[in-house]
Amino acid sequence: MSGAVASGLIAVTGASGFIGRYLCADLEAAGYRVRRLGRGPAEQAEDRQTDYSRDSLVAALDGADAVIHLAGRRMTREDAPMDLAPFWEPNVAVIGDLVHAARENGLQKIVLASTIAVYAPASGLPYRESAPTRPINAYALSKLMAEQHLEMLTRARGPAAVALRLAAVYGHGEKGTPALMKFIGQASAGETIVLTGNADYRIDQLYVRDATAAFLAALRGTATGVFNIGGGRAIPVGEIAETVNVVFGNAGNIRYDTDSDAPMPQTAMALDEAERMLGWAPGFSLRAGLEDFERMQRQAGGRAE
Repeated sequence: MSGAVASGLIAVTGASGFIGRYLCADLEAAGYRVRRLGRGPAEQAEDRQTDYSRDSLVAALDGADAVIHLAGRRMTREDAPMDLAPFWEPNVAVIGDLVHAARENGLQKIVLASTIAVYAPASGLPYRESAPTRPINAYALSKLMAEQHLEMLTRARGPAAVALRLAAVYGHGEKGTPALMKFIGQASAGETIVLTGNADYRIDQLYVRDATAAFLAALRGTATGVFNIGGGRAIPVGEIAETVNVVFGNAGNIRYDTDSDAPMPQTAMALDEAERMLGWAPGFSLRAGLEDFERMQRQAGGRAE
């Protein structure tokens, strides 16, 4: 079995989330049938409700050709940064049940959403898939463990498995990219964006439509393993804020109250392997992604999320 899934029925866990909503639409636009999986009631005939237990997943994946696993527990402000316990069951243990359910139903491929947060400055810049991983918190550790659990369980018997390490994903409807989303809210309201700290702090930002394109590439290709999926460069926070202001009609309304010029850590991933093995590269610059975001916000009546 090659693992390439060019057509058929794709199950998407966490389909009602930010990336999931875009991904399901893009899968359908690409000619796939989509089964949305989640804890809420199914709204369409093809969709399934699941509590992510083994038996529930076996039933939910019946007839599917592949599954894209987006569901999981994200870090919140209430979480102790180094406490793995809340993330163990929803992010790590579930992988065993997902692989079992995929095998029971003869799925060809599992694609897992992972995170850039498995790296740290000690991993070396730009981050490469072969670099030492240094998870920055318990959530990141849980995603790294999920990657490794998936690889361990599938290496001998399949199905084909791919993990995509996503940079900070932004787009209309996202609530978890604090700096960029805060800037958009301020710019949309005509407020002055005030930057403190070091405005040269740099972030690898990935537009959501580039993220969904990467999942499509992972489905269609035969490559397995772990791949970095990022925006292509580390963008200074000052540049992010200024670009947001231009795109959202607030140009020049920014104040720098910066109090540090010390070297700052960066987050940027090398994308060579994704381009070589998946045929994927980001298509949206920061400006282009924000312009698409702004268009969608206008269509939604001016709401950023």
